[in-house]
Amino acid sequence: RISVSSVTPTDMKKYNLYRLVLGTLFFLVIAIPEGKTQFFYLGLNGGANYAWFKAPKLSNVISASGYGWNMGFFLRYGKTPYLQAGFDWTRSNNTFVFEVPDAGIRIEDKVPFHNFDFSLKIGYEIIQKPYFKWSLLGGPFIGRSLLFNSNEFEFENTDFKNPQFGVIDGTAFQITNFIFSVEYSNHLSGLFKPVEL
Repeated sequence: RISVSSVTPTDMKKYNLYRLVLGTLFFLVIAIPEGKTQFFYLGLNGGANYAWFKAPKLSNVISASGYGWNMGFFLRYGKTPYLQAGFDWTRSNNTFVFEVPDAGIRIEDKVPFHNFDFSLKIGYEIIQKPYFKWSLLGGPFIGRSLLFNSNEFEFENTDFKNPQFGVIDGTAFQITNFIFSVEYSNHLSGLFKPVEL
């Protein structure tokens, strides 16, 4: 959820960008021409995730990865192809390994990341049965990363490069009214600003 109760002038550009994205998603969902094979879904989603990334802008960090969970909601319109807009809150407990071999220094700590993303995907159903459907889907997303806890590396929210952009690809299996999906997201924008640890 985005709070706009105390938007400062420096935050106004980011707020306007999110408002533009939300307005575009809403317009696209309601603007698709009606057809007899099209229908509308509104649903909640949740699951597990695994995050890993390279950190070329973090000095001496040799690895960063970890497991977490995600939850959110989605709006789907259409049958084949269909348009799906969604919001996801993802929490990843990433383990960072910082190493300076010459000095004999090695630090390892878990850093909890929180990602809030809006996505817009287009899907195509390959198999269509009364009680089973299989589809491929993909599209762009925009979001931001935040930290809610302190950590050994003293990362701060100002170290993130927000907002962030990327693409999501995946596949989904629908059994009656339950949808099971596996997705891969790739950040096209850098996650961090240059940081010296």
